[in-house]
Amino acid sequence: MARRSGCCMYFNIITAIIGTFGGLSAFAVFFFHFGNRQAGLWAFVSGTFAATTLLIHILYKKHTLESWYTAENLLQIRLLGFLGMLAGLGGVAAYLSIALSNHEEMPSMKNIGSNHYFMLIWAALTLKWGASLFAFSHIYRKRLLEEYHPLLS
Repeated sequence: MARRSGCCMYFNIITAIIGTFGGLSAFAVFFFHFGNRQAGLWAFVSGTFAATTLLIHILYKKHTLESWYTAENLLQIRLLGFLGMLAGLGGVAAYLSIALSNHEEMPSMKNIGSNHYFMLIWAALTLKWGASLFAFSHIYRKRLLEEYHPLLS
């Protein structure tokens, strides 16, 4: 089927790979090296959502999504993506208001361990990957229901 291949599918897979490795490597750097624990945790959550999105992309492309997940499971994954969106949105609002009320400087290497803008960036990326997981689990669920009709209905 044409929807399982092409430029858009490869773009989605490549961006999810970048999001996964970027989030998980930023977790290690922020959490352990710079001591910015909150930014590190947001990076970990963002990388986890990107990895889940990557998994459903690959499973869909290889025609094995229906053997791993049912339509009900994809509804639950969509709910997980929605919760990630809400958490990211709350994080963006909280860190933006904290950074603006404290009149913090823009992020730089000298304040990387305590600047709220780094936390804001990773909360925004969590919002992005939560929205991506929400959208693609919804799309793939609809396509699975279109393609695979039960024998007895």
